[in-house]
Amino acid sequence: MNPDPFDRLIQSLFDGTLDPAGREALDRLLLESPTAREQYRRATALHSALIRRAEHETPAKVPTRAALRFANRKLLALAALLLLSLTASFFLLKPGPSARIVRVSGTSTLTKGQPLPVKTPIDFERGILELSFPSGAEVVLEGPCQFRLDEAETLTVSHGRLSVHAPPGAEGFRVNTPGGRFVDLGTRFGLAVGSDGTNPVVLTEVYEGEVEVQSSGKTRLTKGESRALVREKSGSRLLKALDAEPIRVPNLALQPASQEEPGRNLALGKPVTSPGYCIRPHGSVFPPENLTDGRLDDTGVPGDWSFWLAPDGENGGFTVDLLATTRISRVSLQNTCNRRIDDRGTESFLLMVSNDDVHYTTVLEGSLPRLDPGAKGSFPFHDFSFPSVEARHVKLVVTSHYRNLLRPDDHPNQGGGLNEIRIFAE
Repeated sequence: MNPDPFDRLIQSLFDGTLDPAGREALDRLLLESPTAREQYRRATALHSALIRRAEHETPAKVPTRAALRFANRKLLALAALLLLSLTASFFLLKPGPSARIVRVSGTSTLTKGQPLPVKTPIDFERGILELSFPSGAEVVLEGPCQFRLDEAETLTVSHGRLSVHAPPGAEGFRVNTPGGRFVDLGTRFGLAVGSDGTNPVVLTEVYEGEVEVQSSGKTRLTKGESRALVREKSGSRLLKALDAEPIRVPNLALQPASQEEPGRNLALGKPVTSPGYCIRPHGSVFPPENLTDGRLDDTGVPGDWSFWLAPDGENGGFTVDLLATTRISRVSLQNTCNRRIDDRGTESFLLMVSNDDVHYTTVLEGSLPRLDPGAKGSFPFHDFSFPSVEARHVKLVVTSHYRNLLRPDDHPNQGGGLNEIRIFAE
């Protein structure tokens, strides 16, 4: 911005000679330019100081014609100063642009096009929420998620998973977490904010560009790098792996909305039991109730993953209680590859039914294909039909599992697993 026209506008305002066109031009510059607003603050302060000094030095005698002219000029200047102060108040106190919701699906009272309230905690229960920021930054969040907008380009996330894209011009976008701050330096990256039951655990993976992690110190991560930020009593630690497994955070921006199953899914929200499940430090917990929670595609955060894994080295199995005897004839299964680590998953299985949870009858034998850990988009579901049968309890027994083929056969980190089971009436 050329400062000369702006200086002339300010001087005209102080002199009381600013016409309507000039006032409109001044207002526009103040609205559009932070530099202009800072410049008028300085000019206002200097002008006010000069007025106070002139008032102090003016002799308290019978006013001469020159003194009267000076007094008139001073009154004009004071009026101009008041007008400038009112204009400044309008522009400085007027709320700036806020983040907006551009996509929402699932369980929420939020609506598309709605501006995001500032300093207001939001508990997004289920689904996908996409936000657009004034700088051009874009954020996609997955429910369940707790977050708030702190200011125009700062988001605080206490729990949940998100993906961030800061294009050129949006560098400096910040995400605060219980583990530390993540500053986008012009990139795409993902975060999973969870807990190990006691301490915060935050996973991050950089898909493009560079991210600065601010915790106990500052660490920069570039494309392909990932870390686990673990907050402990002695301070924060950045880990390159969790339990010898690489850290992966699937990119939400590449995943479509969850697939809708035809018909009513009888298993959704129903209790599930299992002889055992995988438990490791830092929130690596994969209980059987994940199988009927409606969350798909190896998503979630530490301590709240969306899928079930059998204990190390075991095929495993689980039982869904439908809570009432129902005639069923089809199941639909979504496999897992353990967040692209590719060391878990169901290969072959038996499906059994019972009314009393004691006597079981096998209704089918089946197998699932191995998931491609590098594939983009949602994981496929596979349907299996069988003759209609009455059942309350549905048991799936894994008879063989997938493992990471680059590891030894006896590597402990392998076993059965599954993302979701859906059960349908005839």
